[in-house]
Amino acid sequence: MQYLALLTAGLSFLASSASAASLGSAASLNVCKNEVVASETFIGKDHNVKLTTSHCDGVPQVSSQGAVFNKRQHTPGPPVNVCGNQCDTHCFNPSGGGPNENDCAVIADALLYDEQNTGDLFNVTYNGSPGDKVTMQYGSCLTYFLNQNSRDFIYCRSDWSSLVTWLSGDCNAANNAHGGLCVATDGDWYIQVQHA
Repeated sequence: MQYLALLTAGLSFLASSASAASLGSAASLNVCKNEVVASETFIGKDHNVKLTTSHCDGVPQVSSQGAVFNKRQHTPGPPVNVCGNQCDTHCFNPSGGGPNENDCAVIADALLYDEQNTGDLFNVTYNGSPGDKVTMQYGSCLTYFLNQNSRDFIYCRSDWSSLVTWLSGDCNAANNAHGGLCVATDGDWYIQVQHA
């Protein structure tokens, strides 16, 4: 999942691209226009991580190279299991204003707790549906999975936990960043970690 060489090349490319990663601050990108919350609950051993599913209008579609592309129409069919699929990492520069790694660790642990108690797999519905964005937040750390495809996906909590840990640790102030994202190599989905 981790492509450090690609990260260096990707950051150079992203500096000149109109994409989520090149817009500077993760918070400056309006990822979810007219967001409509479909459900809210709390997960983890202590039920302290807020889990929200929502629908987004006008979601900027981000490719694995950081470019923006158009929405696709819904394609009916069974959910596609993308658990274990690779993604390309991009960190948001410059440093300052990122999430606290300890807060992100609480989310990562909550994902693993739910994996052990409810199962590793979960559904993320197609782009434009009520559950195309799944968000988790604890303290200063916010992470979300955004489905950019026209199909429903199945993803795994253990992979998301690993990405939260990796992005919060490698896309931090010590590495001249303040959060980041990992975009599926086919551009169908991405996971972002940022300050809440």
